[in-house]
Amino acid sequence: MSTLQTLKTFINQRLTVAVEEIFGLLETTISNYEEEINRQRRLIEDERSEFLIKKADMQQAMRFRVIIDHDIKKITFQNDIPSSVEDFIKVFKQAFSITTDISLQYKDADFDDFFTLTSTSDLKDKDTLKVVHMPPGIIMTTVPHERNPDNSDVSSVDDLLSADSQDNLIPSPPATERQHLWPALFPIPIFSYNTEMALRQGNEKFLKDGTLLTIPSIKSDILERLAETMFSYTAYPNDPQRAAVAQALIEKHPCLREPGSFNGCYGWQQSLKYKCGNYRSKLKAHGNPELIINTLKHKQEGDRKPAKNVKKPRKSEVNYLPPHPVGETDSSLENVRLELIAMSKIQDNGQMINDMMSRTYSCRRREVVGQSVQIAEFKERWPALFDPLQINEEFRRCNTIPLESTFISQLDGYMPKFLELFRSKGGAVGQRMKTVLTDLIQDPHASVMKKRDVTLRCLIEYMGESVQDLISDYYKTAENKVLEDLQTQGMRIYVCHQPHAVGIIIDGIPVLMGLDNMPEACCLLLGLTYALNLDYPPKLAKTFEVFQRLFVGLDTLQPKPTSKYINLKNRLLT
Repeated sequence: MSTLQTLKTFINQRLTVAVEEIFGLLETTISNYEEEINRQRRLIEDERSEFLIKKADMQQAMRFRVIIDHDIKKITFQNDIPSSVEDFIKVFKQAFSITTDISLQYKDADFDDFFTLTSTSDLKDKDTLKVVHMPPGIIMTTVPHERNPDNSDVSSVDDLLSADSQDNLIPSPPATERQHLWPALFPIPIFSYNTEMALRQGNEKFLKDGTLLTIPSIKSDILERLAETMFSYTAYPNDPQRAAVAQALIEKHPCLREPGSFNGCYGWQQSLKYKCGNYRSKLKAHGNPELIINTLKHKQEGDRKPAKNVKKPRKSEVNYLPPHPVGETDSSLENVRLELIAMSKIQDNGQMINDMMSRTYSCRRREVVGQSVQIAEFKERWPALFDPLQINEEFRRCNTIPLESTFISQLDGYMPKFLELFRSKGGAVGQRMKTVLTDLIQDPHASVMKKRDVTLRCLIEYMGESVQDLISDYYKTAENKVLEDLQTQGMRIYVCHQPHAVGIIIDGIPVLMGLDNMPEACCLLLGLTYALNLDYPPKLAKTFEVFQRLFVGLDTLQPKPTSKYINLKNRLLT
């Protein structure tokens, strides 16, 4: 019994120790699990906090799709957007180097159309905004004026304006002129009430079961309103423009898609082609000069064929041949022209000259488009035009956008990419450009003006053309000797070094002298081709294509650009 009792005591002791060890291990395990759970909880809380912070940042960051003329860009606001529309516009002007007055429009999802932005609270992330260039106009600000007790006469508004301020005022364009370029996204107009109701019901049915609208009676109204809206941008829309209108139509009203068309709107394109022709025929009866000039009876005997010598915009001119301002006639504008010649000889009357030039714009266009006058004769008839300020203004009258500020800002924006592209160019063209780029390599702190000069010279070579066909450099040569040497040149910029002189020659006639630099001369020469309705020099057509399409942003929907330009644009965007 003693042995059994001893064994029993021993077993009890071992069991007690084992239970204690098991409970100790269990407590340790539970403690470890609790620590691990707490650690995981802390990690989850940290990750959640980080996620909330990122989410808050994402909520604050707002991105917008921006339409500027023919370009589509993107802008991101990291720390919320400005509360006022004025500050919002200032950010846009600074971000995209816009120097003119603008307004902003946002695309409303409910109406699928653009509305003027009046409050930034209307905006959401990834909204589409459109920049609208506002035409310059006369802005008068009235201020409190104390009445002189010794003078009972009331001062007129003209007396409140200083002479300097009057010189800087730019009149609004006449109502007969077009105000806008062809838009990047064509705005589908509002049709008649019956048509809009039919389209509304048709779109609802299309979204439900895909039923297309087949009411022939509304097609005529749609085409008529579209042709009228298209004419407000251009009298002669081309194929890409008609395609853009047809595409915009079926996007806004999907019930109008054509089941048998490869793109759903080819039939609309063809219908618009004929409708625009019919619409032009109707307007000819009202004496629209842009259309009458192409009628057979207004053509010369050798050109009396419908498709021969058609005079229409070929460089995306907006106001190619506008009618006279309301109340003006050929005789009244001729009197203004004679007064303008006298006024151009008097200094400090810039505002009056600018106003008279605006009034007579339609008269000048009839001469340069319809009569093709010689440069020397035209300079005698319109001496005020051959001034840098008026060339800029004439370009604005023709195309609604500022010339020099747009040209230079685009040149400066692309300049770093241009120089990088030119330095990497090989072959014979690369060697010719390297001789020009040497000036920048030797002077790393070269001025912006020098960089512009080098960039434009290299650009001409890059486009496969010769600098000598556009720019003539002279060293230690008097300007009068230079003018004699260039009497046989059709279109040329001369740059004199020691003494400094820059000018422009057209048909052997010095049309501009005393310019500051060669880039300014290139810009003003482009303006003169529009003001005088000149063709681009055949040997420099690709260079002027870059000036027009890239630097000024015109003609993006005209026939396909050259392969040289497409290659350049692709390389600049990569």
